[in-house]
Amino acid sequence: MHKLQMILRAILKAMCSNYNGIQVFMDSGSLFYWLSSTSLLWAFTSLFQLRIHYLPLVMYLIMFVYVGFMILKIYTSLFEGPHKLFPNRMNEFFDYIIKLHLYLFITLMVLMVFYVFTKFLSYFYAINLPLNRGIWITFRGFTIVLILAYYVRHMWLLPLRQRGYDVGRCECYCLAWIKRNPIAALKYSAILVVLIVLAVRMYQIVIYYILSPLLVYLTTLSGLKLNIELLPVSGVGSVFYNVFMLFAAFMLSNLLFYPIIHLAQMLVTPLHPMRLKQVTNAQS
Repeated sequence: MHKLQMILRAILKAMCSNYNGIQVFMDSGSLFYWLSSTSLLWAFTSLFQLRIHYLPLVMYLIMFVYVGFMILKIYTSLFEGPHKLFPNRMNEFFDYIIKLHLYLFITLMVLMVFYVFTKFLSYFYAINLPLNRGIWITFRGFTIVLILAYYVRHMWLLPLRQRGYDVGRCECYCLAWIKRNPIAALKYSAILVVLIVLAVRMYQIVIYYILSPLLVYLTTLSGLKLNIELLPVSGVGSVFYNVFMLFAAFMLSNLLFYPIIHLAQMLVTPLHPMRLKQVTNAQS
């Protein structure tokens, strides 16, 4: 049972830790490669043309899954093992969750204002703004910035957290060091962002030249449909099924992206500019 828990925890870390998930929001194709294109077309066509009244339920379920994923990401970044071993980090975990909901609330308010504004312009001035595209761009941008912020902050605090400091002391020491070494801090932050972009690009190349042809070959060889199939929307059950399958495709994409993340982490961790001696000096 203990080994099973370790395996499940390792899989969870592989799917949710660091900046995993950002590749889907930077390139949606990394998600759709694992879905059957025909079933995807039928699912969206039936939803928007025949079952549009299920759209609020779909949006609610997607937001529910999205929040759940972000909470798992926060959990894997704070707890290297079972959370019972880190009781002093539980308050920090709940603070992160509260802040996450606050950021989501602000983003939803902005989207609501944008929605009202577009309808106002459309009704009174016959000006049609790209509402759906604007919502998608805002949602993508919000998620990318949020994941980047969590990851960069986590990497900066990592040497201090490994010494057992609480988050308040870590932030004070880290900010003090950054004020003394702004150029080095800017360089390291830029390296982190550039490395994320390169990792996503490498994943796109792996999908296009290796994983996608391999999936086609295995499908031809076995005669089975290995892509994830969605259902035409006909009721509540099919809505739940399709959202679950989309989440499964998302987590599969994260799992396959993790080896590249792990390689990038091996490269970037030794480049951290804060050394143990400097951290000790910061305390004094």
